[in-house]
Amino acid sequence: MFACSPAKPVAAAQPAFVESTPTAVATPALKLPVSLNAVMVSLVDHASEPLWLDAYDPPSTQARWREAEYNAYQMAVSGKLIQLAGAGPNDADWVADPEWKTFADEMSAAGMDALQAAQIKNVQALNDAGDRLVASCESCHKKFKPGLTSMGLYKSTSYPPSK
Repeated sequence: MFACSPAKPVAAAQPAFVESTPTAVATPALKLPVSLNAVMVSLVDHASEPLWLDAYDPPSTQARWREAEYNAYQMAVSGKLIQLAGAGPNDADWVADPEWKTFADEMSAAGMDALQAAQIKNVQALNDAGDRLVASCESCHKKFKPGLTSMGLYKSTSYPPSK
């Protein structure tokens, strides 16, 4: 009987929960424990130069193509990694400059092009990606680090790697 009975007026219901505006949680800026120069010497140099050398001595074995792939992955990631400030004296200023981000994004894009070229074993595409990488690196160095020095950081005696 109750289902067919007219409903009694109900007082306006209060919401079961109260909506609130989320408060922003301050998180510390992510900062690399080493300088951007150290990242360049230890990671970028060791991945980019073998890719550039592949233009003169193209990969011809499965192992060499895999090495090109490995180096391309490092370049793709490095372009994003160097957008974080490090412990170096110029790092905060560099990453705050919009051109730095542009050059770094171009490094990542060239790394992705090199990766695709290595995966399909296309020498011309690998060379094109290497040229794009050179242009990005040289443009960035001209603006941010003229002289292209390692600023005293050690490069191993086996660098660049022999093929």
